Amino acid sequence: MADTLLAVADLTVRYRNGALGVQGVSFEVRKGQIVAILGAAGAGKTTTVRGISGFLRSEGARVIQGDVTFRGKNITNQEPHNVSRLGLFAVPERRKIFANLSVQENLEALGKGMVTGDRRAEVEALIFDLFPVLGEVKKKLAGRLSGGQQQMLAIGRALMVDPKLLIIDEMTLGLHPSLHEPLFEAVQRIASTGSAVLLVDESTGNTLEVAQHCVLLKAGQVWAAGPSSDFIGNELLVAGYVGE
Repeated sequence: MADTLLAVADLTVRYRNGALGVQGVSFEVRKGQIVAILGAAGAGKTTTVRGISGFLRSEGARVIQGDVTFRGKNITNQEPHNVSRLGLFAVPERRKIFANLSVQENLEALGKGMVTGDRRAEVEALIFDLFPVLGEVKKKLAGRLSGGQQQMLAIGRALMVDPKLLIIDEMTLGLHPSLHEPLFEAVQRIASTGSAVLLVDESTGNTLEVAQHCVLLKAGQVWAAGPSSDFIGNELLVAGYVGE
């Protein structure tokens, strides 16, 4: 399709010890779309997003079969910095930020030279509109923020590169439930600006509410895929999370 932003075809990942992380995973993400990857622990969700964003090498793994195409370019096994230059940026689990820098310095450190002038000011304004609390703690060291504030900052930093596709892995992991709703609302607003979002999260109900499409993984393979509305209250979703 003309509006296809990301195409994952037959993605198969092998780890250094010979184990397959995922096998034959295929799906697409269109411009401005929110796509959810769901599945039980160990289903292959994080392996899939790392295979797309280029972070497999640090895990001793690589794509051995299939292709990842982003904006018409094959990015299979590319380094993360090369992928990000094309407009794909990943927010990994566990809120990777610069703890010894202030909130403002964290934002300024990312996207330097990639987004400039008026557009940079627009992106920064969007970040503080999405997460007003960050505007209140601009000078505070990121390492002293709460877990929820750090996750907001991690997403904000990613937006500083003005991504066409934002991947967020385990967005609400370890966060108080009261923080889930504002984070999911932020994801919807990000998508409304035209950026696509590939979302992995343990909060299945909230994820299905904001996503248009769902890919359900089980034992490293696609168990089911389709419109998110098809999975709400569906036995397929339950089957994907439990054993045979």
